[in-house]
Amino acid sequence: MQHKFITTVLGTLKPNLLQSLAQVSREMGASWETSKVIKLDGQFVAMMRVMIDSDKEVALKQTLEQQFSQLTFVYAEYAHEAIHLSAECKLTLDCNDRSGLTHDMNEILNDLEISVDHQECYRVQVTSLGKTVYSAKLTLRLPENVTIALLISQLETLSDNIRIEVAE
Repeated sequence: MQHKFITTVLGTLKPNLLQSLAQVSREMGASWETSKVIKLDGQFVAMMRVMIDSDKEVALKQTLEQQFSQLTFVYAEYAHEAIHLSAECKLTLDCNDRSGLTHDMNEILNDLEISVDHQECYRVQVTSLGKTVYSAKLTLRLPENVTIALLISQLETLSDNIRIEVAE
């Protein structure tokens, strides 16, 4: 019987490290159904949805942890998502920065049960304006009962001076 779980791996990025992790996984009979990797200043975090025969799961985890002892591994059960989500929606949000803005934006997304596939947030000091500008690039999946218009109206409550662009 096949079993799925989520593995999060973090540590210092070294050449061919991700390929080595994948090779060991394949050799143990596992496959990565999907993965996301984030790299920042020589560090990385990778999340993978792994599928393997149930009787090989413990051996895979032990082997990975032994062969890659410099990395941190965290495991979670895979829970199939019950909410039906729409197609991908990409948007860019720009406004004057303020404390708590990312938190408030994420609260809106959570309240609407929106799945965040990708999120990048930046703060840039604009000396000519004498202000810090906040910019977020988001790739989202909306539940069937949430329209883009509803999402935009909720996000517009974040700031008086906000611009939201939806990519076609």
